[in-house]
Amino acid sequence: MVNKNISLYKAFSDPVVQSELKLDGCNGLVNSNGALYKFVNSNPLVIDFIEPYSLTETDDINLKMYNSEGSTEIYRNFLNWLFETFDEQESFFRVKTINRLNLAKGMKVLVTGCGLGEDIPLIMNIIGEEGELHAQDFSLAMVKKSSDINKFNNLCFSVSNAKSLPYASRYFDAVYHFGGINLFGDIGKAISEMERVCKIGGKVLFGDEGIASHLRGTPYAEIAINNNRLWASNAPLDALPYNADNIEITYVLGNCFYLISFSPYIGFPKMNIDVIHKGLRGGTARTRYFGMLEGVTELSKNRLISEAKKRGISIHDLMEEIINDKLSNI
Repeated sequence: MVNKNISLYKAFSDPVVQSELKLDGCNGLVNSNGALYKFVNSNPLVIDFIEPYSLTETDDINLKMYNSEGSTEIYRNFLNWLFETFDEQESFFRVKTINRLNLAKGMKVLVTGCGLGEDIPLIMNIIGEEGELHAQDFSLAMVKKSSDINKFNNLCFSVSNAKSLPYASRYFDAVYHFGGINLFGDIGKAISEMERVCKIGGKVLFGDEGIASHLRGTPYAEIAINNNRLWASNAPLDALPYNADNIEITYVLGNCFYLISFSPYIGFPKMNIDVIHKGLRGGTARTRYFGMLEGVTELSKNRLISEAKKRGISIHDLMEEIINDKLSNI
């Protein structure tokens, strides 16, 4: 049964050192240090990446909560309450949100924090048998429940930490996460991991509880936050990687949940720092930053301004002329 999913192994790499993993028969995947990531199930394939490594205190608390008896039922009850509270049909909401990923047939997709796997069939309907879907969650209980319901040949699950995803860099066309990111010990690390495994120009979309800022301080927000303290969370825009491009943020479910999407880019956004400024100061963004010098006296500054105005040129061009003329005689 494991061999049926052999092509899916290419997606994985060691979550700690990002090195290649090798197949160890029907036991699991092994890294260069001999650590074994065991197969929990073979159809669909489920791999446990949690067991070999120690957890942080926050990770341990979350793991005990989500793997506790009745955790899947508690989670399902919360979802029922949530969609009823905001008069939203769950299936319609999920379709609308997934459509923001702009998926197409044959794409490779990762769902982090997959929960009970309700989004899996919706994504499969779009990417088809030619596509590839990986679903990740921290909770073995959640993954088992999801894998029992969803059985596709091009689907693979991992029990893993979203802050150290066991996937190769730039492998997926899209990465999706909704709900639970506020509980991560390091939200920035989780977002950077989603960015790392997404292709340049692909799409990362994540969301969680967080009331829109224009509602803060109103009775509406106070009632909501009193009911669920996580709704006081802020949308983590400051945790986005510097190479995030095409950033979009929107609010859903009564403006109590944020959705943030972006595309990984190479380096910083494009900016031409050599466009010349028209006007008295002159220069470019490059010269104004890299060409900063020690300050001069107020008298010298005023003389420069006066002379530049008289000549009809910028202060930048006048200073260049004076400095070059002076230094050429040395």
